[in-house]
Formats: sequence, structure tokens, C-alpha cells
Amino acid sequence: MNPLLMSVLIIVALAVFGRTIVRKIQLLKALGPADRTNHLKERLKEMVMLAIGQKRLVGRSKERASGIMHALIFWGFCVLLIRSITLYGEGFQEGFQLPFLGEDYLLGYLYIGLKDIMEGIVLLMILYAVFRRAVLKPKRLHNTFEAYLVLGLIGILMVSDLLYDGARYNLVQLHGNPDALHYFNNPRYGVEFLWTPISVGAGSLVSGLSAEATGILLVAMFWLHICTQLTFLNILPIGKHFHVITALPNVFLKSLGYPHEKPKLLDLEDEAAWENESLGVNHIHQLNWKQGLDLYTCTECGRCREVCPTYTTDKPLNLHDFNDALKHELYENTDNIIKRAGLSDRIRQNEDVDQVEKIKEQIAALNSEKQLVGDVIAQDTLWACTTCRACEEVCPVAIEHVPRIIAMRQGQTLMSETYPPELNVSLKGLERNGNPWGIGYDKRADWAEGLGVKTMAEDADVDYLLWVGCAGSFDDRSRKVSKSLVKILQKAGVSFAILGTEEKCTGDFARRVGNEMLFQMMAQENIETLNRYNVKKIIAACPHCLNTLKHEYPQMGGNYEVIHHSQLIEQLVKDGRISLKKSWEGPLTYHDPCYLGRYNSVYDQPRSILRAVTNYGFSELERYGRESFCCGAGGGRMWMEETIGKRINVERSEEIVRQGVSTVAVACPFCLTMIEDGMKTLEKEEEIKTLDIAELVEKSMV
Repeated sequence: MNPLLMSVLIIVALAVFGRTIVRKIQLLKALGPADRTNHLKERLKEMVMLAIGQKRLVGRSKERASGIMHALIFWGFCVLLIRSITLYGEGFQEGFQLPFLGEDYLLGYLYIGLKDIMEGIVLLMILYAVFRRAVLKPKRLHNTFEAYLVLGLIGILMVSDLLYDGARYNLVQLHGNPDALHYFNNPRYGVEFLWTPISVGAGSLVSGLSAEATGILLVAMFWLHICTQLTFLNILPIGKHFHVITALPNVFLKSLGYPHEKPKLLDLEDEAAWENESLGVNHIHQLNWKQGLDLYTCTECGRCREVCPTYTTDKPLNLHDFNDALKHELYENTDNIIKRAGLSDRIRQNEDVDQVEKIKEQIAALNSEKQLVGDVIAQDTLWACTTCRACEEVCPVAIEHVPRIIAMRQGQTLMSETYPPELNVSLKGLERNGNPWGIGYDKRADWAEGLGVKTMAEDADVDYLLWVGCAGSFDDRSRKVSKSLVKILQKAGVSFAILGTEEKCTGDFARRVGNEMLFQMMAQENIETLNRYNVKKIIAACPHCLNTLKHEYPQMGGNYEVIHHSQLIEQLVKDGRISLKKSWEGPLTYHDPCYLGRYNSVYDQPRSILRAVTNYGFSELERYGRESFCCGAGGGRMWMEETIGKRINVERSEEIVRQGVSTVAVACPFCLTMIEDGMKTLEKEEEIKTLDIAELVEKSMV
């Protein structure tokens, strides 16, 4: 072997790689802050399950074959890395072995056998991957030269190592050269081909070579493997396969607890933020470093757009292109972003007013960045998102798309005042009457007349506050759900009251469309009311209210135990406080609300209730649970026109019709409206009834 050549190759390759990586890290450090250093044990667990265990690839039913293919290539590559380290060592010292992996240890034989089998499997998976791209051509995949190049490089790594071992085997067995023996022919552990059948097979392909030619082949494969790996190392950071390096840290740094990063609580009193257009995300330098790492890590696999309700109904939001456009903008502005961060640090450290003004002038000179929305991302693209998080649920590297979209909407609404004009009516309704319908706030408790429901003003000594929500208070259809829920609670003897005219919209809608100012105003008013009555426990029939009260009000000091009505009803049944009869006729299915399922992980309780009320069986839709399909109302879309492509609620309703059911249960007022409207569009409203879980339970109570 040649230590000098090995040294030169390693030094050059690592120098080039290091320069690239240092630049990437500098760029991330120049972006905004993000706190992702807590709960290390849980983060390690997530990294093992998602990044190393490839859970989202092998666990997803729809494309399990391709997921297993990718996982096996990844695992095989990881197994090979140990051998590659050994080869680097052999470049300096012939016969080099890592501790406990040499020919005198059983562990060494077990490893070399595993490596041998995995290399064969990886080669088969590479052939399958090429077949998928070249012949099957799934719509979600981009057939780029880089994809084939990387598959080719991985293939070369596997073949070169197999031929290296095969040539060494031939030198020992066919040409009697004991100096080539490192792993083979140790009588203590049996015949060598039992450990390395693939390498022995590779050796048989070149068994006709002379001893000299076999020796040349061995050396050639050794250096081919080393050079290919070092080349591969330097290709990774400059393309989409950067995720090979960044996937593990990106998953480790993912959001924990709440399903994803909450929308940022903006400091609306910060005059400098208004002056610098830094409320929300308006320019690429305003991303935080985790969002930048997300862009680095995007694998361009297309799984996000495949499940996106907007993309699948021909809307302009294509998350592959969305991420790609932001990544290119990030890279194009690398120098300016790093310079800007350095100048900003100087301002914080400098007390000289004149110097600060000069530095600000230098920063202003860097303001050549494009407006993200308008110049980089189209308006229709940004506002198409329903914030359903289906994209995040399937992303194998835990990229968080929705918080970035909401931050960009904040920038549009607060700084540019550019948002869909149809939102004006609903936003004014929130400002004036505390609800997007714009109905007088004094009508909020009219639905409860004659039901004997107390208000907190009348008696605050109750176990639960029933948060009715705007839909449950003002929408004629959803008011029926509120009445059913009240009857259930009364039947079970639950102590509860409502706020009545003191309740206002939680502000979820305002926040999702970027109006953080209106959200904070409404949230603060509600929190003051809740705290005045010393509220501890809240029941919500609307998942959007549930999510905001439970996860986002704590940002402003409002901490409450919030439960969805389906969770409480299931517990009441278990406790025997209400009894249900299996009286519901006809086949029944359930549509998972995004804000109840993917946002709050409530999947089992609604199904448990539905199975308890039907004799005809409960059947799942094609897309259900974590892979459920959005109704189209989330992210403020309930209050926007849907004029591009196919209506999302019609797409979902068609799926329900195909299921052949007579009833579809929902657990969200928005879903109730959208699915009912979809059935009317399809002229199926008489054949398929859309009911909230509370309505089904109320009709089935003994």
C-alpha cells in the first residue's frame, strides 16, 4: 500500500469537504435563533427511530416497497462505513484491523459476513431504484442526473469492495498467497464461504485471471473504493444528497411534544422590527437556522406533494418546488447573509451612535434580497396551504413546512398588507364581533336557550368550561352539535358552564392567515376572562379551538387542561356514566380532522365511540389516521375562495362515496361543513349523512 498517496487523497478530500461544510455552517449561524437543545434523551430516541430506523419509510403502507428499498441502501451504506475505515487503515498499514473486528475474533467474522450480505442486498436495491426511476417513473420523483450519479457511486462502492475481497480470496485459494489472508480460512470458525458468499461469488467471476492480474485487480479495487468514497463525500454537500449528512442532526433537532414548531409569538411592541420589516418572514435572511437546516435536508423525494391536498387537487403549491426555490435563494444570498449577521453583531456590541448609523447604512446596502412572496414564491402558492401537516407526517427527515408558511403569511399580512381580499370580511368580523361570521356577539349564547345551560358569570364553581367556539355558537348546522353535546354532558352528570357572550374566537383563524396582531389581541382578552373565572379544565368540540387553547395560549400565559369532546365522551362511556346501544343502522366510516389527528394525536377515541354505536361495522377510508386527507378548511381556507383546480372537499367526499357507507362521522365543525357541502355537490347528501360524533352518541344513548 502507499501511505503517501493515501495521505494526499485524504488531506485534499477533507480540505475541500471541510471548506464546503464550514461555509454551510457559517450560513446557518447567520440565520435567526431557534431553541432545539432540550430533552436530549427524547431527541436521541427520535433520531434512532426516524433517521436510523427509517420509520416513516418502512412504516408507511402506501409505498412500503420503495421505503424498504431506501432503508436497505441506507443501512447497507452504514454497515460498509466500518469496512471503509479499515481500508483507510490498510492504506497506511497492510493488514490493519479495527479492535475486535480482526480475524482472531468471532465478532470480526460476524461483521464481515453481515457486510458481505448487505452489499449484495444494496446492489439489488440499486437495480430496483434504477428500474423505478427509468421504467416505472413515479410522478413524485425527479429523474435528475444527480440521482443516477449517486446510485452509480454507491454501486461502485459495493462492487469495488466485493471484488477486492473476491480477488483476495482468489489469491489465497487459487494462487496460494498467504499474505493476502486477513479474514479467510481461519479453521476455528469454519469454511470461509459460509461467511462471505457474495465475495466468493465475485471472486469466481474473475477466477480466470493470473496471480499477477488478480493482484493488480485487488490494488485497483482498493483505490477505486477509496477514490469513489472521497469523491462521493464532496458531492454530497452540493446537491440534494446533502441529506445523507444532515438528516441525522435535522431529525435530532426536530420539534418535540407539540407535533411541530408553534407559530412564533411576535413582539409587536418592537419598533425596530416594524422598521426593519422583520415581523414574520419577508426575506430569506429572516429564516431561523433550523429552517435553513430543513432546506439543506430536503431529499426531494416528493412524498410531501404526493399527500398534499392542494397539489393533488391541482393547486399551485408544490412543496418540492417551494423548498427548492427557497434553498436557491438562500444559497444565492450566502455572502450577504453572513455579512449582515456580522454587522448586526457589531451594532449590538457598539455604543457609539455615529458608528451604529454607519453600520446600519452598510446593512441597508446589502438589502438586495428579493421579497420572498412575490419574487420567489407566488402569492397563490403561499395561500393555497391548508396547514394540514400531511407533508410533515410523511417527511422522512422531519422537515417542518407549516411554521415557515405561517411565518411568511405573517410577513405578508403585517408588513405588506397583502393577503387574499376575501379575508377582509371575516377579519373584520373578528375585530368587531369576536367571530368570523360577523354576527353580533350578543347572539353567541342564543343556541343554548331552553337547555338549562349555566354561564360562568352565573356559577363558576364547575368542573369544566365548555368552550363552544364560533361555529358551535353561530353556524346553524354546528349549533345542533352543541346541543347534542350539552345533552350528553347533562346525561352524564358533568358539571360544566359556558362563557356565553364573554367568549370570543380563540384567534386560530387570524393566526393561520398571518394576522398575529389580531390573534394576540383576541387571545389576551380570552385569557383574561378565563383567568378571572379561575378556569382549569376546558372541553372543546372544535379541534382548532382545542389546538389553540391547549398549545398556543401558553405562549401568552394561558395554561389550561383542554380535552376534545370525543376524548371526554369515550371516558364517560368507560366510566359507565353514559350507556350506548348499537342502534346505528348502515355502514359507518370516520373522517379524521387534521387539527385533531395530526396536530393532537387523537385517533383512537373517536373510533372507539363509533364502534360502540353500530351493528353494521365500522370501515376505514382509503386515507385515514395519520395519512388522512384534509377537508380543505384549515389554515384559514374556510374563509377563502377555492377557484383553482378541483375543490378539496369534493375530492374527499368522492373517497367517502367510494367507501359505500351510509354515514360519515366527523369531529370538527369545519369538516362537518366541508364534507356536507361536498356531498351536496355530488348530489349524495340524501344517501350519505354527515354527522358529528356527538350527534351519533346523543341518538344512541340508552
